[in-house]
Amino acid sequence: MYISNISISNYGPIGDLDLELPFNGEDPKPLLLVGQNGSGKSLLLASIINALIVGRQEAYDDGEVERGKVYKYRMPSYVSSGKMYSYSNVEFQSGAKVEELQLKVNKSESDLGADYAALELYQKVPAGDSSAFAASFGAHPDTVHALFNKQCCLYFPVNRNEEPAWLNVENATRRANFVKLKNIARYSNREFVALSPLESNRNWIMDLLLDRSIYEMEVNNVNLPVGPSAQVLNFPIFTGYKGQSTNVYEAIQKLVRIIMRQGDNVRLGVGGRRQRQISIMKDENEWIPNLFQLSTGEMQLLNLFLTIIKDFDLSDAPFEDLASVKGIVVIDEIDMHLHSSQQINVLPELIASFPKVQFIISTHSPLFLLGLQRKLGVDGFCAIQMPTGVPVAVEEFSEFGSAYEAFIETERYKEEISRYIENSQKPLLYVEGDFDIKYLRRAAELLGRSATLELFRIEDGQGCGNLDKIWRGYENPTSSVLPQKVILLYDCDTKKPNADKGQVFKRTMPLQIDNPIAIGIENLFSEKTILTVEHENPQFIDFQPAITRRIRNSEVEIAAVRSVNRDEKGHMCDWLCKYGGVEDFRGFEKIFDMIDDVIKK
Repeated sequence: MYISNISISNYGPIGDLDLELPFNGEDPKPLLLVGQNGSGKSLLLASIINALIVGRQEAYDDGEVERGKVYKYRMPSYVSSGKMYSYSNVEFQSGAKVEELQLKVNKSESDLGADYAALELYQKVPAGDSSAFAASFGAHPDTVHALFNKQCCLYFPVNRNEEPAWLNVENATRRANFVKLKNIARYSNREFVALSPLESNRNWIMDLLLDRSIYEMEVNNVNLPVGPSAQVLNFPIFTGYKGQSTNVYEAIQKLVRIIMRQGDNVRLGVGGRRQRQISIMKDENEWIPNLFQLSTGEMQLLNLFLTIIKDFDLSDAPFEDLASVKGIVVIDEIDMHLHSSQQINVLPELIASFPKVQFIISTHSPLFLLGLQRKLGVDGFCAIQMPTGVPVAVEEFSEFGSAYEAFIETERYKEEISRYIENSQKPLLYVEGDFDIKYLRRAAELLGRSATLELFRIEDGQGCGNLDKIWRGYENPTSSVLPQKVILLYDCDTKKPNADKGQVFKRTMPLQIDNPIAIGIENLFSEKTILTVEHENPQFIDFQPAITRRIRNSEVEIAAVRSVNRDEKGHMCDWLCKYGGVEDFRGFEKIFDMIDDVIKK
């Protein structure tokens, strides 16, 4: 059972909103509310929460709000400026609905000719009052059963929080206990508003593991011959676990692997009775001693989705896997405390793991929207701009995705450089390609400059663009604290100006105007060398003869052009390194002089 429609009029910044919630066949699509602060996202969520709490009161007596009371205040101050009333209606697939009407003045002072007077709910406003509230769950008992007995139903408010494990010794070493469930009619043993679910989640996992160990262990009896006489004896053989608790346990492990970005080599572990803590094991070794000592962002994700699994497990519905979890989950500001990589990569994967859950989420993160589009596709979810309710095209945020990818790529290069420097006492020399490395090493041998080159670890930067990313990655004070120097050596045709940034040096090979090859490291070879290469291996060199062109009635001579064939660059490099002599590589002296100057700085 899901929400099918939400209608709101004149409620705070929301003028006129009529929202049909999106579905993909029978499964709900995630609904995302985006917009500036004060655009009505939380007010829309409050109307949904109020409706769900009223419905929950019909099913259970242990709710967060007393029966007959409401979660959300109704007051004239929330009526939109210049309007005389506000109205909201939350409707479910069965036709059950929860309506609210708030007048600016008492009914006795209201205008009987106004449009709100035509509302059926207006007739229920007492004469001396200014508001009315109505819920039709009583006429739809199956709705209540489907909503709360057969699926999960949760609200994660913006003020949710957990104490960090480092706050005090008691919290860091607190042990898990077993859940005490009350098997009493109209008692749910579940919380709808999830403010700090860590403790209950921890205890529920212990309860789950106990059930799995006691009731779901499978043992097969096998007859085996024993001893010289081959006497057949019956042996019990453990073959694994099977049952609903095992299904839930596997779902939790999948959840942990997604959050930690790990594979099947990661599983949960449990300490003994003297130290009953739930740990994370990796390759059968303790990796994280306490599951609940994760970072703030990881803890937020873990508690969000553990609580969803737990709430569904405590319902009357059978649990098979994450895809079987069904329900309604409302989350205010889901991206709170999450790193950018968690927003764009982890969170979308977690949402996609629960295809039968109707997620209604507010967010300020364009990266989360981009991540959802990558994971679910353009039509896999719906994002609306508040307060209008107009659908948002994720392409509007595409520049954030490009910026994020550039940031990640830059960070990756910085990490790689740091790793190289840490593992080597040598400075780093980055060139644009692997042919550059071969040419430089051969030139050093022939010209007696090997001592210069041996001072460096030479790396293939894989193009000018990647050298730029490395340079941009050190546009901050960290460039001055590098333990070793880093040289970025560009080809002549990039025309990059030489520049220094702390321990990072940008250098460009000087352009040799008289040499026939205009681009790439091959510009360092003289005309004599290139003509020799062309004579011996004409396939290496592409040639365009000199031509005369008439431009605006003037004869213009265009000189002949030679270039290295793209597909033959490697073969030409191999040939020159094998047959080239000192004079052929004389142009590389300028490069070694340039490197020596950097070393002396």
